[in-house]
Amino acid sequence: MRLASFIIILLSFPACLAVGQELDFSLPVKLPPGVNSDQNESAPLLSEDGSTLYFIRSGSVENEGGKYAGTDAWVSHFNTTTKDWGRAVNNELPNDKGNNSVVGVNSRRRVVYMLNTTSSKIPKGIYFLQRTETGWTRPELVPIKGLSSEGFLGIYVSPDFDVMFVSMKGPDSRGEEDLYISLKAADGQWSTLQNLGATINTTGFEISPFLSADKTRLFFSSNGHPGSGDADIFYSDRLYNSWETWTVPKNLGTQVNSPKFDAYFSMQKDSSAYFVSNRGGKSDDIYRTKAKLRPSAATATYLTEKETEELLGIRVIRKIEFAPSITTLTSPQRELIWFLTNKLVSKHEIRVQLQYFDKEDEETSKRLLEVINQLVLAGIDGSRIDKLSKAGKGGGKDQIELVLMRQTMER
Repeated sequence: MRLASFIIILLSFPACLAVGQELDFSLPVKLPPGVNSDQNESAPLLSEDGSTLYFIRSGSVENEGGKYAGTDAWVSHFNTTTKDWGRAVNNELPNDKGNNSVVGVNSRRRVVYMLNTTSSKIPKGIYFLQRTETGWTRPELVPIKGLSSEGFLGIYVSPDFDVMFVSMKGPDSRGEEDLYISLKAADGQWSTLQNLGATINTTGFEISPFLSADKTRLFFSSNGHPGSGDADIFYSDRLYNSWETWTVPKNLGTQVNSPKFDAYFSMQKDSSAYFVSNRGGKSDDIYRTKAKLRPSAATATYLTEKETEELLGIRVIRKIEFAPSITTLTSPQRELIWFLTNKLVSKHEIRVQLQYFDKEDEETSKRLLEVINQLVLAGIDGSRIDKLSKAGKGGGKDQIELVLMRQTMER
């Protein structure tokens, strides 16, 4: 179940993934009673060395504010003798009667990021504490502008502290909570939160964002995309080094997801994955699993002009010409893309390759992104779109050609 009044931010050290790589998971195992209790455990966060597990617990009489107050930050250490997690405690870090959680820790565990909120105040941001010889320093605020306190609010900040994902119900949300993004500028200021759009967000909720270490794959939980039940865990890959273009979300599958609530997925460098589920009863518990890359090989061949014409039903010129210094599409060009998409959207084996004929400078990148966004908006999964520079061969500098390919997968 979601904690409606609790705000969560995740910083972690997940395994590196390449765009398009799919994962297989071992059978999930619930963590021992020293970690899980009869109450709700959530937001597991593992230190980089794998020795310390941080999480939150709500509804516990042992919490600083008691059973009916907020959440406390709990800590468990890995026992090298029993080869499992030891009994968790809530006195290693400062907790109060509000909502407290460890939301990030640096590699040496000397800087801890915490969230301290109450239900009566609009949150201003996150806090960081530094451990010294005399103890923890006073929390210092990292402001986040535009946070909404309506309903559930979740935040993920990358370990490099340069990109932030927010799950909240904002003024332009499609229904319940949507995912938003903010980027840190060179001057240290964070950009205005931007909705990730209809490819990821639905009229349901999208919560618990988590980004892979190479910053290409976004994991999150949703009850709006097709799934197994209450809420499932999905992932979407970032395309072309853009924070605006994402593949259509994919379900992690029934090995991880259940008919119950599943969320707060995070993955570490050794491919150990942790997530939260209430599949075992009424309360939320923390589970772990092992991830491994699914072996596969893909081959793609270009369609001939005859095959392309037969597929589209008509001979179509698929070259998009841009006027000098123009990076946006004209109405006829958008209509061309929508026509192509209508013919290709159900042909999942067909890929679209964007061929350009000059170096990818800032102007070319904007043009490519404009075409990619239009294809995705029209219904083509971003994972089916490629780009190729032909270095001046076969076309002009201000031209992008849409070339079709047929892909086959071998296992």
